[in-house]
Amino acid sequence: MKKTLLFACAGLVPLAFGNEIVLKGGTRIEAPVIKQTDDAMIVDLEFDVLRIPKSEVLSVFEKMGAAELPVGETSGNSLYRVAASERLTTSEATRLYAPAVVLVKTPGGLGSGFFINEEGYLITNFHVIAGETKVSVTQFLQEGKVLRRVVHNDVEIVATTPFHDIAILRVKNAETQITPVIFAPKEELGIGETVFAIGNPLGLERTVTEGVLSQTHRNFEGILYLQIDAPVNPGNSGGPLFNARGQVIGIINMGVSDMQGLNFAIPARHATYMLDHIDAYAYDASNSESGYIYPDAPRRPGKFLSEQAEADHAAHP
Repeated sequence: MKKTLLFACAGLVPLAFGNEIVLKGGTRIEAPVIKQTDDAMIVDLEFDVLRIPKSEVLSVFEKMGAAELPVGETSGNSLYRVAASERLTTSEATRLYAPAVVLVKTPGGLGSGFFINEEGYLITNFHVIAGETKVSVTQFLQEGKVLRRVVHNDVEIVATTPFHDIAILRVKNAETQITPVIFAPKEELGIGETVFAIGNPLGLERTVTEGVLSQTHRNFEGILYLQIDAPVNPGNSGGPLFNARGQVIGIINMGVSDMQGLNFAIPARHATYMLDHIDAYAYDASNSESGYIYPDAPRRPGKFLSEQAEADHAAHP
């Protein structure tokens, strides 16, 4: 079970500011970092100070008021977190971030998704919820050795972009603890890097698959995808693709059914860009597809007149 230690922020750092330190094993400490050395971090617990070996630290976030933003590059709107992280094993990263992955269901099917903040915002594929207004989200909570399923039926569709196949949802009035993912500060992707996916293929919950990044720029119909050989299947759609640091680098999107190891993910930059400009992608309940109609281009006058003359001659010989 994930442990969180809460401490008052006092001393050298204002009360509204602090840090969240994620340790190996999943323990989180919330307290301001007042000093760093080459091998340790010193945090202020108000009544005492605590020395944490850097070898035990996975990530450090800065907390600014009510919104939790990571140290380094941020989105500027607190909807998601960007942070550096140490290299992890797939097992370590799964233990930390599998709780962020959810099952997204509609009357027409199911897919995967993942929380991006503690306010209940999550990402999935647009095609998972396309044409639907009734959406449920199943959250998986690890309580000791027991995995508890919590179904949220009060789910709002916040924003969509059919072109990039991304949808932003929000679980409303969630009373459960939410673990969000983190995004990489910079998109530095290398072919051959280890990647892994967590999702619900064919409804098999929290399935983890691992592979490598086969190609970073695969063009399909004007969109660049990440090509991976990690196995994915129907139901994985909308789930996160992680790098070896436990950072989200993509959103599982599609695979070739007749081929093994030929699967694709939407680069995470499309999702973060959408979140940075979320008002422009706001969901329109009166038009769930949010589509556009492009009329045919007008014909050239000369060609149109000659065709019209031929048509008139045929109608009136």
